[in-house]
Amino acid sequence: MKAQSSVMARLWAHPAVWQPLFWGALLHLVLSWAVHLSPDEAHYALYATHLDWSYYDHPPLVGWLQWPMQTWLSSDVGMRIWPMSVWLVTGWGLVKLSNALYPEMASLRMWGVRLDLLLYALSPLPHLLGFALVPDTLLMGWTVWTMLLTWRLCQSPLSSPIRSWLLLGLMLGLAGLSKYTAILIALGVLLSLLHAHGLKLLLSKGAWVALFTALLCITPVVYWNATHDWMSFTYQIQHAQGGKNWVWFKAIGFALTIWLAMGLLLPMSLWGGLTDSGSGADQRHLSPARCSVYFGLPGVLLFVYLSGRGSTLPHWVVPFAVALIPCAAWGMRRQWLRWSRWQHGVLWLQALLMAAFFVMVLAGGRQEEGAQKTTLAGQEGVPAVKNPLADLYGWDLAAQRAKQLAVEQGANTLAVMNWTLASRVAWYARPLPVKVIHSHQDQFDLWFGTVQAQDKVLLLDWSIMSFKPPVAEHQFKQCEFLEQLPVVHAGRQLAHFNFMLCTGWSP
Repeated sequence: MKAQSSVMARLWAHPAVWQPLFWGALLHLVLSWAVHLSPDEAHYALYATHLDWSYYDHPPLVGWLQWPMQTWLSSDVGMRIWPMSVWLVTGWGLVKLSNALYPEMASLRMWGVRLDLLLYALSPLPHLLGFALVPDTLLMGWTVWTMLLTWRLCQSPLSSPIRSWLLLGLMLGLAGLSKYTAILIALGVLLSLLHAHGLKLLLSKGAWVALFTALLCITPVVYWNATHDWMSFTYQIQHAQGGKNWVWFKAIGFALTIWLAMGLLLPMSLWGGLTDSGSGADQRHLSPARCSVYFGLPGVLLFVYLSGRGSTLPHWVVPFAVALIPCAAWGMRRQWLRWSRWQHGVLWLQALLMAAFFVMVLAGGRQEEGAQKTTLAGQEGVPAVKNPLADLYGWDLAAQRAKQLAVEQGANTLAVMNWTLASRVAWYARPLPVKVIHSHQDQFDLWFGTVQAQDKVLLLDWSIMSFKPPVAEHQFKQCEFLEQLPVVHAGRQLAHFNFMLCTGWSP
């Protein structure tokens, strides 16, 4: 035990390990101070203010973890302690995993940094998950550490200590409490263990202990669904199906997006690692490359396929792409003599692109100009500025002003037109309810209900995603414009909010 602790201390102390993790963590801390919660972050932060056994769109672990943070800290930076920690723990897990899969990896460096950590630190999407807590952030960490434990169990006899199998089941269960796509991690575990031990695995007491431990962990999710008409399972199935037709250019576009978002060099280097015949010549034993395939490729390929139906987001792929990083780093080593200068050039380009992206985030992107600065709700003829980075600024001020106006006007609820706008308002204006006008069954309906005839509603309209006032038959009788709030960042107006008082709802 002392020897193992000494080795871990030496690893942490080496600049090739701590420097990329330190600078990455520092970057996340700066971004945490600079930008407000994103839509998904705020949505999952709200889980912590409405503790439950599970939720409409995801399992509950992300909310359970955020509960002490919102109780004691309740700041944007406080809500980002968990993702910053998970990013560091995932990086450390990659070091341990790479050393287990490829013992020579510890001596492979570029710019004084281990190749695996270099690929990790220069991958944009894991950085976004490193300061924004979403279920995929947790799944990223569980994937790496579950893969490491599975590899060790594959190299050991089936009679390994029962505590190892118990830990495996606990990891899988916690992954299942993080996100439904944890089933793909379980698939990687099953394929790896079957490859290493064959059908004897089914007779192993440890394997059954792991299975029942994992199932026990996810009973809260099953219980919640059983008491809510299985709505979460139904929603996930329908969401995965996406559109009726599969469109090939959507899948290609998504694959290219993943290529850019995970780093330009990762796919090229991965091919070198997957075609390594040296470590996997004996097909009776599990090779590092095959283990990587079992954990990484099913998730990547599934989401690329589903993107053809328009039903996937890039950050869903991150946990499975990160599982491929040790194999890709090994592939860089195999291609070193032929591609060394090219690899250096691509990594420099990737580093520059990442720096440019984070500068853009801190700057806030494009500003509103001319007539765009004063448009009213749903105003036609003046196209809104296309600036997704404006999403990260101004929502706290808008929510606080909405609370003040609600008190002044006697409104009993806040409202937005679309569910994608609700999370930031609900987070920064809590505990006021926030209802969705264009409502379909979702988590906000469960928390706050739908608009009622007697409601006096303070409606927020955001200029980047603006809607016509909902005055019509079976909507409100009237919506009175109250005032406009500009969102100014670094001396530039990025967006603005319109506030309206709406009454006379007719469902």
